[in-house]
Amino acid sequence: MSGIRGTIWHPDAISPDEWKFRNLMRVALPVYDAIVVGAGVWAMLWGSPILHRLFPEQVIVILGALLAVAGIACGVGAVFPALWRLEVMSKVALVALLGTYAVVVLLFRSSPDPSSAFVVFILLLALPLPLFRLSLLGEDIKERREED
Repeated sequence: MSGIRGTIWHPDAISPDEWKFRNLMRVALPVYDAIVVGAGVWAMLWGSPILHRLFPEQVIVILGALLAVAGIACGVGAVFPALWRLEVMSKVALVALLGTYAVVVLLFRSSPDPSSAFVVFILLLALPLPLFRLSLLGEDIKERREED
């Protein structure tokens, strides 16, 4: 793999001690972030029945746009390791958006509709990967501070 200099796909982008995470960094995170962008765009264009029960159309569009922007920023940060600060900020925003949405759906659903509880589980299912990535980035920050 020749890779593009400065990206996660460059042969020197991942140190040998992090080689076990190469598929996470080169495949899983960019794909996940692309799915987040797709979800945000979907929310802006069509929303969902639960979103339409909870929020006015303008709020749904804004939330979808925030999700799409967070996904783009996460993807840029994941693909260009030098932009790790962008990835940290956008992953925190992404976790906040998904977590808040899950809480809102759980607390403010208009009926005891079991499908809305299912949506909460799906949203919570989306949190471990960005949380794990944030923990890895936190370890990188700690190592940088120890080197200084």
